[in-house]
Amino acid sequence: MKPTDPPADAGPGSTPVEGVLAPNPGPLTLDGTRTWLVGSGSVVLIDPGPALPEHLARVQAAVGGRVVDAILLTHAHADHAGGTGAAARVFGAPVMASSATLARTGLAGRVLREGDTVPVGGSGTQESTDGIMSLQVIETPGHAADHISFLLLPDRWLFTGDLVLGEGSSAVLHPDGRMSEYLASIRKLESLRPARLLAGHGPPVEDAAARLGEYRRHRLDRERQIELAIENGSRTVSEIREAVYGPLGPGLQPAADASVSAHLVHLRERGLEVPEPGAGMFETLGPPAEADDQRPGGTP
Repeated sequence: MKPTDPPADAGPGSTPVEGVLAPNPGPLTLDGTRTWLVGSGSVVLIDPGPALPEHLARVQAAVGGRVVDAILLTHAHADHAGGTGAAARVFGAPVMASSATLARTGLAGRVLREGDTVPVGGSGTQESTDGIMSLQVIETPGHAADHISFLLLPDRWLFTGDLVLGEGSSAVLHPDGRMSEYLASIRKLESLRPARLLAGHGPPVEDAAARLGEYRRHRLDRERQIELAIENGSRTVSEIREAVYGPLGPGLQPAADASVSAHLVHLRERGLEVPEPGAGMFETLGPPAEADDQRPGGTP
């Protein structure tokens, strides 16, 4: 396994981007969490990743002698944000995230809101005014209530965190994950017409439109499967999970149950009479006092 992805350089004039892969592979994190470095002379760091000294060392090696202007967070889950405190201390960089992410992690930093921009290659404490070489904040709840994405301008490359993965499907886990918000966020990203997707897990996606459409259809198809399971007599979350997913290992059952519950909430919002959702599943938030608990980036 290579610790870094080659720079995602689409050609002359494009913004240099490099992904640093964390050593936390698993059935729900795929090949591991990616920390993204954006820029050349100085960089903006997106998602420091889990609180693993080995990963921080990899990020330091990739940064080299460059200045880190800002540390941006897509959301508070520990496999993305667990190493933020250590990274901020090492690089002396300000942390920027949604207000909910800052509250969940207990970190101090600049609050990012829809439409805010962070310059690339300049001081991360000042907003970009011309949209050149900048990261635009896109509020994208659904996978998590605090989730945001970043659109790199002018390249139109989209850093999707856990909302859209490089392969497989993303987790929408009740109660923090809401299917109505997730579908709205996918449609929102489709309307932006990004040129490339750079996710927190999995390889870059070159056909962004196709992947976003695939994700939207997958969720709608899954919801129809759940409706059919209910029509055929399934009355509990576990019965629906078994009908829809088939046999799953014990490590995947809680995530599948939470995903089924997120769909049940959405069906109830649509006015349908369906079974009660389960209690759900709470993903580990970061940074948990430098703890080492990385949980899901994706689910079946």
